[in-house]
Amino acid sequence: MRKGKFGIVLCFYPIAAFAAVILNSPLICAALAAAAVFLERDEWTGRQVLQAWMASAVVFFASRAAGWIDRIYIPYISGFLSVVSTILFVLIYLAAVIFSVLAIIRVRKDEEAGFPLLSELAYRIYGQRKPKPVMPPIQYTAPYGMPQQPPQQPYPPQGTYPAPQGPAPQYAPPMAVQPSYEAPQPPQAPGTDSPNT
Repeated sequence: MRKGKFGIVLCFYPIAAFAAVILNSPLICAALAAAAVFLERDEWTGRQVLQAWMASAVVFFASRAAGWIDRIYIPYISGFLSVVSTILFVLIYLAAVIFSVLAIIRVRKDEEAGFPLLSELAYRIYGQRKPKPVMPPIQYTAPYGMPQQPPQQPYPPQGTYPAPQGPAPQYAPPMAVQPSYEAPQPPQAPGTDSPNT
């Protein structure tokens, strides 16, 4: 595991930041993000703590929005709005907790946190694009024990065929073929002599 300028293992910052997301402590998360970005200046660590900080900010603003909606009183509607805002906040917080736990597991192995949507945004903050996963080549298997064909050799590039060895072959033009049958004779009436005699 890599260590930073202050002798602290670099994966500590993102692990602690995602733990702050789980505990809904946006100030602690912001302090860890500032320490990792401005003091350590490690790009990988900075990307991970930025993801945690953005997740913490989303949860914080969702909780504030739910609190503001609870304070609004509109007859017959305020109760429904309060229930909807509370359900939305719970879903957002639950998603943040699940993705934070998964991010902690990944970061502990020095991998990318991979927080949905926020991961790509963290790359853009650092002026990069998130690398796309490379698909391995598809291996086809023959169904039901059919014999497999050996892989075909690629064609050689044009113009690189080997020159023929020995004298060049001589080809004769094809001869015209004459029909070997006689032309049909018209039918004769009975009792007449043939015109050939």
